[in-house]
Amino acid sequence: MSEGELVAYDRGRKPPMPAIVLGAMGLLPLLIALFVRLAAGADPDTALPGKIGGLALTYAAMILSFLGGIWWGVASARASENERPRLMVIAVVPAILATVLYGFSADMPVVCSTLLGLVIAATPLVDRMLMKKRLVPAWWMNLRLPLSLALGALTIGLGFALT
Repeated sequence: MSEGELVAYDRGRKPPMPAIVLGAMGLLPLLIALFVRLAAGADPDTALPGKIGGLALTYAAMILSFLGGIWWGVASARASENERPRLMVIAVVPAILATVLYGFSADMPVVCSTLLGLVIAATPLVDRMLMKKRLVPAWWMNLRLPLSLALGALTIGLGFALT
C-alpha cells in the first residue's frame, strides 16, 4: 500500500464495525468462564468451572501470543529496514511471556493470571508506539485500548475466581 493509499485508508478514527464486533466477541470466553465459575457458588471444586477457567486462561495466553503475531506482521510489512529488527524482537516477547505464565498457572493461578492480565493490559503501550510511527491505522488505539484493558481485567478476575 502506498503512502497516499495509507493516508486515505486511515482517515477515520472509528474502527470498522467488523473489528468492533469481532473484538468484543473475543471477550466472551472470559466472560462465560467467570460467569460459570461464579455460578458454581458453594461448590467451586466441581469439574466444569475448573475446566472452563483453565480453557479461558489458555485463551488469554493465546490472545497475548496473537498480539505478538500482529506486531510481527506489522513490523514485517510496514516498518523500515532500521526499525524492523527491534520491532520483531518486541513481537516475540508476548508468546514467551504467555507460555511461561500459562505454564505456571496450574500451580499459581492467581499470580499467573494477574501477571498475564497485567501484560495484556499493557500491550497498548506497544500499539501506541506503532501508532506514532504510523504503522497501524488511525483507529487502531480506539479498538485496542478498551479490548486490552477489558481482557486484562477479566483475566485477573478469573484468576481470583479460580481460587
